[in-house]
Amino acid sequence: MGVFVLYFLSIDFGTSAVKLSAVDENGTVKAWAKEPYPYILLPGEKSEIAPSELTGALFRAAGKLWQQDSSLSGKIGMICYDTFSPSPVFMDKDGNLTYPNIITHMDRRSRAESEDVEKIIGKDAYMNISGIYPFPGGCSAMTFLWFLKNQPEVYEKTERVGHLTTYIHHFFTGEWMVDLVNASMMGLYETTTQGGWSKELLSAFGLSPSLFGDIHNPGTVLGSLLPEIAAKLGVKAGIPVTVGTNDVAVAHMGAGNSRSGEMMDTAGSSEMISILTDTPAVNPHYYLRNAVLPGLWQIYSTTAGGFAVDWFYKEFCREMTEEEFYGRYILEAVEKNLQNRDISFAPYLTGDRQSLQKKTASFEGLTLASTRDQMLAALLRAMQGVLRTTIEEAKEVIPLSGDIKISGGMVTAPYLKLKALEIPGFSFTVVDDCPILGNVALARRYMG
Repeated sequence: MGVFVLYFLSIDFGTSAVKLSAVDENGTVKAWAKEPYPYILLPGEKSEIAPSELTGALFRAAGKLWQQDSSLSGKIGMICYDTFSPSPVFMDKDGNLTYPNIITHMDRRSRAESEDVEKIIGKDAYMNISGIYPFPGGCSAMTFLWFLKNQPEVYEKTERVGHLTTYIHHFFTGEWMVDLVNASMMGLYETTTQGGWSKELLSAFGLSPSLFGDIHNPGTVLGSLLPEIAAKLGVKAGIPVTVGTNDVAVAHMGAGNSRSGEMMDTAGSSEMISILTDTPAVNPHYYLRNAVLPGLWQIYSTTAGGFAVDWFYKEFCREMTEEEFYGRYILEAVEKNLQNRDISFAPYLTGDRQSLQKKTASFEGLTLASTRDQMLAALLRAMQGVLRTTIEEAKEVIPLSGDIKISGGMVTAPYLKLKALEIPGFSFTVVDDCPILGNVALARRYMG
C-alpha cells in the first residue's frame, strides 16, 4: 500500500500577477504557474483591480498548473494563500463587492482624510494606537473615511469591509475573517498591544464596529473549499482552506525567519524591507505591523522597485527588447556604475507611502555627459537608501541579524553588489519562492 502525501495548493496574489504552486509536505515545489492581471489607474490618484481580472487570472493559472502534471490536482489536500495589501474592499452579505473594484496600495485618493486625522485625534496619538501614521496608500482607514465622505452610498449596501484576504477567503469558503497582519494594516486596530479593533479609533472616525469581522491567526484552518470554486480550480471540493495573510509578512516564514531581528528584503514590483521585532516601538518614518506569529511585529518600509525599472525601460530603452533590457542591460548598467555617484535620484515614482506629503521623483546632477546607464544605476541606488534608513532606525530598537534574506525577480549578482555597497555591514542570502513556501510553512506549523 502506498503512503499518502499531502500536497498544498499555495497561491500568491501579487500586485500585478497571481502565482500558483503545488507543494508537497516536504516543502518541495512540484509545479508552478503564473498569470498577470492589469491594474486600473483612474483620475484622482486612484489605483484599482477588477475582481473578474484577478479571479480569471487565478483560474487560468490553475489550468496551466495541471497541464504540467495532471495527477497533481487530485493530490491537493489543502489550500493556503497570501495577497498584496493594503487592498481595501467593501462587501455585501453574500461576499460581492459593493464598490466594484479592489483598491491597491498604490491608491492615493485619501490625502485629505490623512490631513483630517490631526484634527480628529492627532497623528501621534493615532500612531501610538495603530502603529502607523495615517499615510495615504498605507493605511486603509483613510480610504474607508474617503468613502464615508465622498461615496456614503457604498456603505448602505456594505456588510463587511476588509482587505483582499477577506474577499478571497469568503470567495473560497463563504467564511468571514480578517487575518492578524491585515488587521494591523487597516489602521483601526490596537497594533502596539495586539489588542483587537480599537473602540477609540472606530468611534472617532464614525465607523461601525459591525463592519469589521473576527480576527484570525494566519495559517489556521477556517472553512473548506466551495464546490463551484473547486471545479474552476480543478481540485477536490471540501478540502480545508487556511487563513491567508500579507505577502511580505508570510515571506518571513518561507525564508526561515521567526525571531526578533531577522530581516526580509523583497525585491519585486515594489522593494520592501521587513524586520521582525518583539518590541512594538512606533516611528513616523516606518510602519509597525503585526507579524504572522502572535507576539511579534514588523518594522516595515517600501519603495518603487520593479515598477520604477519598468518605467525606465518604457521611457528610455524602447529600442531594446525586454530580454535585452532585463537580461543584459540592467546588469551592465549596475556593473559599470557601482562607484559612480555623479547622478542622484529621488525614488518617488509611485509616491511615498511613508510620507503625509505628496512626493514625486526626480534626477539631480544631470549634465550633457550623463548617460542613461548612469541614470538607471542612480535609480537602483536610491531604492537602497530607503531600506538603509529603515534598518538604521530598527537598530535603535532591537539587535539585528547580520544577514538579510532577499528574494524577488530583481535579484541578480550585480544588484547584490550594489546592495552590499549601499547597505554596508550586512550579508545577503538569496531565497526563492518565499511567500509560496511561507504559506505552506505556516499551515504546517498549525497542523503540528
